[in-house]
Amino acid sequence: MTLKTSKIPWLDAHYFENRNKFPPEELEKYAGQYVAWSWDGSRIVAGGMTMEEVEQKLVAAGIDPSQVVGE
Repeated sequence: MTLKTSKIPWLDAHYFENRNKFPPEELEKYAGQYVAWSWDGSRIVAGGMTMEEVEQKLVAAGIDPSQVVGE
């Protein structure tokens, strides 16, 4: 029996630590929006009013949408 493995890795070990350190005043800029966090939680790589908009921005920036954390 062969098991299929996902190409999506586990979150970076420091994701939650970095996410919790993110400056609240920077986060406030995205109030009411969906955001895509970097895999290590240190930065927001895209934001938008819909998840579709966020995904379009990621693709336009050359970022694989499966390699970010959506919120």
